[in-house]
Amino acid sequence: MDTTIAEPENLPLGTSLPPGDSHGVSVHLPKWADTVGWASRESRVLNAMKTGYPRFFVPRVVDKLAIQLLEMIQSGNGTKANDRMTGLETAGGKLATLLDTPRHAQMCRKSLPMWNTKDSTSSVEIEVHIVSWDGTFTRLEGGVPAAELETAKEIGEEDILLISYPAEFTLEAKAFWQHTGFGISSRRATHWLDHAPFLATSTIPTPPSSPLEISLKVDQAKATLKARIAAGLSPPSTNIQVSSSNVFLFPTGMSAITEIADTIKSLREPTPSSPYCVAVFGFLYVDTYKTLSCVLGLTPILYKYSAADISAFEALLSSPSRPRLDALFTEFPGNPLLQSPDLSRLHALARKYGFVLVVDDTVGTYASLSLIGECDVLCNSLTKMFSGRCNAMGGATTLNPHSPHYAALRKGLQSRRGEEETAWFWQDVVTMEGNSRDFEARVYRASENAEMVVEMLRASVSVKEVYYPKGGPTQDVYDRYRLPDGRYGFLLSIRFATKEKAVAFYDALDVAKGPSLGTNFTLCCAYTLLAHYKELEWAAEYGVVEDLVRISVGLEERRWLEERVGRALEVAEGRRWMESMDPTASVV
Repeated sequence: MDTTIAEPENLPLGTSLPPGDSHGVSVHLPKWADTVGWASRESRVLNAMKTGYPRFFVPRVVDKLAIQLLEMIQSGNGTKANDRMTGLETAGGKLATLLDTPRHAQMCRKSLPMWNTKDSTSSVEIEVHIVSWDGTFTRLEGGVPAAELETAKEIGEEDILLISYPAEFTLEAKAFWQHTGFGISSRRATHWLDHAPFLATSTIPTPPSSPLEISLKVDQAKATLKARIAAGLSPPSTNIQVSSSNVFLFPTGMSAITEIADTIKSLREPTPSSPYCVAVFGFLYVDTYKTLSCVLGLTPILYKYSAADISAFEALLSSPSRPRLDALFTEFPGNPLLQSPDLSRLHALARKYGFVLVVDDTVGTYASLSLIGECDVLCNSLTKMFSGRCNAMGGATTLNPHSPHYAALRKGLQSRRGEEETAWFWQDVVTMEGNSRDFEARVYRASENAEMVVEMLRASVSVKEVYYPKGGPTQDVYDRYRLPDGRYGFLLSIRFATKEKAVAFYDALDVAKGPSLGTNFTLCCAYTLLAHYKELEWAAEYGVVEDLVRISVGLEERRWLEERVGRALEVAEGRRWMESMDPTASVV
């Protein structure tokens, strides 16, 4: 169970987290200045990074594969597939991104020119190519239905979609990759570079198992994952019984959210008098808001967590000029302020006004809470504590079988199930299943540790506020949905008395530091700088201040955590810190 890091203080800047894992989904940023350097794209930091959170930092092995494939297209060295294969000898100066399905590639091609505000006509140069395992490149035209190009593939040999674009669309392409989670994984890119017959440069042993054996193994892993999630969402203390058929798996947490949002969008046609309308309740994870607004064009109405905001929302819905609301998205509890929305009240409004209520329980988890009965859809990033080992991406969407929208949502998700589950690379699926076997026990242990850390922080004179469900302003709401043996979670955020104290604490805290949460090892980050560096003032309006420090508490021994948190607090308070300072310097 315990996959912690014994001496994280010895890890250099840019080290993969976990150390030595080529598929790690976080990266070590040991000093506050390193986080600023990453957010501002400082070359000192970027050049040191071996990896990063895969949606924020395209894995280097994926970049390597993209470059090789693009060079083959530009040189005309690919194998022609059919008459659609024209114009492959494109001009230089293009870049490429690799996605997992034709539909996602078409979404990307449509989005890039819409997002690009430069006065340019180069959007016609955005091309999509299907790359097959044998080295065949097929140019996908806009009018070609994806179904015409779908053929059965051996597991591990499914097509990759390459989107090539002028360099001026770099930021837009990276944004699409980040917000949607549709990019291929590092394991898939590695598999192609090592085994695809037209790419492999050396003789590498093929997998010991046959395609049939691998297929059976993956099918079993998917079935186990669905059963595990369904059982977790059906605790004996509730009357909700979720079946495995109500659980849908995705390659990432954000692809799960993007797909359920797109499914909701597909339920009706908008009209000039009744355009699509969604609401976001609470300060949600940055990419949930971005995929709703930027990718799907839904322009969410944003509300805070307070009772006054629920009342304002209710007043809007009951007004004569009320909009037709399609969905409301929220988190329980929210990241990073750990507040909990009144789901019962929101659920009642959803029933009254007919919108779909979508809840992300990545931070709360079914190990501590029972939420499925108070929403229509429950989403979770399996990348986080469900995996715990910080080396595999995945996502899940579960439908409440008693929801009035159940049949329509199930039909919509079912129509894209094969595509999405094929997109989740088989090695990632098997890794996720193995990682998640002791999920509930890890949540309990990490939550116990987090409560101890919260007590230490709240006792410090350097700390202005600790955001945590227990002892927070919405604990009573959280407690309504807490299981009899449920705890208050592994995530907390801290606002210090001054920015200087926040920086001092962060720099002195000898734990792993970087993006992500829900890791078996304690992971700290300067959250707002990572997630909202270009919109600090806007984030501050919602209480997410620039110097917010977030800690995802892990499975370490209690004494190990006490010592390291205690030492960092002493530094923030200026005690031991002063002994190593220049005596002529001023004390923060």
